[in-house]
Amino acid sequence: MSQVPTPTLRLSKEQHTLDFRATHAPAARVGSGTVARFETGDIAYERLSQGESIESIGLESFNRVTGPVFVDGAQPGDAIRVTILGIEIVRSWSVWLPGFGELGGFTDAIVARQIPLEGGRAIISKRIAVPIEPMIGCIGLAPKDGAGSTFSPAYHWGGNMDLREMSPGTAVDLPVEVPGGLLSIGDHHAAMGQGEPTWVSLESAGASTVRIELIRGAGITHPVIRRDGKVGFVGQADTLAAAHSHAAHRAWEWLIAQGLEPFEAYAYASARMEMRLGGPASPQVIAMLPEDLS
Repeated sequence: MSQVPTPTLRLSKEQHTLDFRATHAPAARVGSGTVARFETGDIAYERLSQGESIESIGLESFNRVTGPVFVDGAQPGDAIRVTILGIEIVRSWSVWLPGFGELGGFTDAIVARQIPLEGGRAIISKRIAVPIEPMIGCIGLAPKDGAGSTFSPAYHWGGNMDLREMSPGTAVDLPVEVPGGLLSIGDHHAAMGQGEPTWVSLESAGASTVRIELIRGAGITHPVIRRDGKVGFVGQADTLAAAHSHAAHRAWEWLIAQGLEPFEAYAYASARMEMRLGGPASPQVIAMLPEDLS
């Protein structure tokens, strides 16, 4: 693995907000190409493990995001590219909540346990350990109107997307809606199943080191992901079926923009397109294609 560059900007977990909002004062201003480190904490999970209620902690405290960062020169119509260079996981938790998520019906009490991290693995029990595969759950810009939740839904400018692809080696382009973009990052995970099947992952305190770049005139409307020679188009809608269609249509438009004739694009998509679920905050599907059309 290549060495992670030394960040020129470090944001602490104290520099956080509870939502995405254009009126938040920037925690920092940066130029394109800046390498920044976003630290996040886990105090809400620690308090939950000590017996405090979700109501007393405050639901919004569980997905605090660090930032926002103002990117000089960013204007609506541009994109901000965030390349994930490295993620450090400091502490991790597994939380099981009654009635929450697909498996929440199998418990009648809140279970919040710290998960030890040793030798690159998360130790669930004496018998079970899983690889640490760190990722970012919540990454986004500010909306032009109102505030965006760090929980639900996910938005076309980012938010709580819970995409397993948001790990080291990935670049994501996010559409700018307000001057400076106002980038925030939070909700680190030590590991998460594809699509976050339980609605909870191994929730973690940690830090992401990322490169922030301004892409002028990108003209995108939803996130675009690049990883391992593939390009992915996030589809979002009111239903999973509609999100599937949206992602496929975005991928089709990209193929046509690469110069393929309609039948070529159709046949190529039939052979090479991969469809993956995003997180459960709202219906999301990713359509992935080889960037070189191989």
